[in-house]
Amino acid sequence: MKNIIFDFGNVIIRFDEDNIISKFTNDPKEIEFIKNEIINSPEWIGNGLMDTGFISHEDAASLINDRTNNKYNELVNIFLQNYQKYMILNENVINIIKLLKEKGYKIYMLSNTNELTYNNFIYKIKDLFDGLVLSYEINMIKPYNGIYNYLLNKYNLKPEESLFIDDRLDNMETANKLGINGRKIIPNSEDDIKQVLKEYGVLND
Repeated sequence: MKNIIFDFGNVIIRFDEDNIISKFTNDPKEIEFIKNEIINSPEWIGNGLMDTGFISHEDAASLINDRTNNKYNELVNIFLQNYQKYMILNENVINIIKLLKEKGYKIYMLSNTNELTYNNFIYKIKDLFDGLVLSYEINMIKPYNGIYNYLLNKYNLKPEESLFIDDRLDNMETANKLGINGRKIIPNSEDDIKQVLKEYGVLND
């Protein structure tokens, strides 16, 4: 194994959905609205329009408000512009990445993400990586084959020499079909990341 590829969300950064939502509302109807109409909307996770770089957070707010007849107009705008304040870099995973670099492994990031996340978080740690493939920059997202092939081709990586660390099963299944090693990890678990690295002989006990 020569290359370790990291996802970002719920691997390097903690996106605790319930905790983040609680910063904006405790109203059960508003909580359900945020989960169904914002986070799982076509603009965000549903079709990944923000992460593919096709729309901004402001565009997403407008589309969501139009679709929901401005039911929670202010809540939508405030949530989309401020949720990132409650995401937290996992310093333990950052330390794992630093250790892997010291051992001579090439480190890459492959992430469905957006410009706001890059500006708030990723740019601060980008120098830890030998390469980054970010969905919004290339208009492709996981779990579709294109973004994986883009990473492999751009950095001339051999799948069989690469280990992928991601918390979503569909993302991992695509990677495995393309010959990239790895298994789904428990979200936000540095212990499970260490376990995977041990399973593939990257770290010793």
